[in-house]
Amino acid sequence: MRIKRVAFWDNKLEWRFESIDFSNLALLIGVSGVGKTKILKGILSLKEIANGASLNGIAWDITFSTVNNVEYRWQGEFETKKNLPIILDEEDENNEFTIVREHLFKDGNLLIERTPNDIMFKGKTTLKLSPFQSVVEILGREEDISPVQQAFNQILYSDNSSSVNAFDNIPQRVLSLLSNSNISLQRNITLDLESIKTSNLPTFVKLALIASDYSQIFNKIKRRFIDIFPQVKDVKIETITDNDNTSFLLFPIQIKEKNVNDWISQNNISSGMLKTLILITEIYLSPEGTVILIDEFENSLGVNCIDVVTDLLAENSNIQFILTSHHPYIINNIRMEYWKVVTRRGGVVTVKDAKDLNLGKSKHQAFTQLINLDEYSEGINIE
Repeated sequence: MRIKRVAFWDNKLEWRFESIDFSNLALLIGVSGVGKTKILKGILSLKEIANGASLNGIAWDITFSTVNNVEYRWQGEFETKKNLPIILDEEDENNEFTIVREHLFKDGNLLIERTPNDIMFKGKTTLKLSPFQSVVEILGREEDISPVQQAFNQILYSDNSSSVNAFDNIPQRVLSLLSNSNISLQRNITLDLESIKTSNLPTFVKLALIASDYSQIFNKIKRRFIDIFPQVKDVKIETITDNDNTSFLLFPIQIKEKNVNDWISQNNISSGMLKTLILITEIYLSPEGTVILIDEFENSLGVNCIDVVTDLLAENSNIQFILTSHHPYIINNIRMEYWKVVTRRGGVVTVKDAKDLNLGKSKHQAFTQLINLDEYSEGINIE
């Protein structure tokens, strides 16, 4: 997936962000509170809608391409219900919100037109379908529509402001398997690399798999990690081996630091180091077409990580990165062409490209001018 353009409305909360154009790499910059995180969360909510979520008052207009360079435009809107209780009863039918309009275009041709009463698919009226779910979910098995849901499932959200937990967002059935203390793999079975990349396995499990069968890639990840943390001498995945099986532990990652005798187990590795290793692994092991959303890029990674990680972002042209930050070091280490200055007036979030702000040609000059701009330094207009 490659997001080209997106606009988003939350009519319940009465805020929106106006149409934003995206390239391979985008750095959303601005003071706290202007709406940088809301932009990422808005994009993430479209993934939820594509998978059947019914969201109060949400409207959207997104244009994107698939890995096969097919362009889709998807527009829609849910009804808005206000004054609902803060804590909702999951069985209450008021938690379901009707889609009042929806359109899906493929390479400029209208595939689906939806009104409150009908859904037209390729010019023909469909049977009566759920009014609460998007056509992307309802008709997701159709040849022309399945790539849409697949594309949205390539969106990954990384929130570096929270504590790292290797088990976040893992389905309960997978957690139940992991809780049995080991994952066992037949020694004579090797998953191909693309299957590992496209799987829904947690990142640390992918890392363990490639450590076993794709040592060249594992060593690249390890070298990048050691470049950031030179006190680290080695990284390994702890495994148990018998005649028939290879098993890796629930916390398989271990590091060896210089002048320290014992290996440090995963649950004792600092959160900043572990987040950095997981982020590097995600970059190497995400399939083509992945969109990685990273909020507060600087948080918990540490200044020593920035150079290597930003280089990795620029090198991976098959992956799209949309980042947020207000940290001067990060802004100064990502090329000006990727800066997107976020401002807010009331509930309206606006994004401007740096080139449209007539900043200086050199990065240092541009950054100096940026921090003195009213659009950047004030950010929020309450008039």
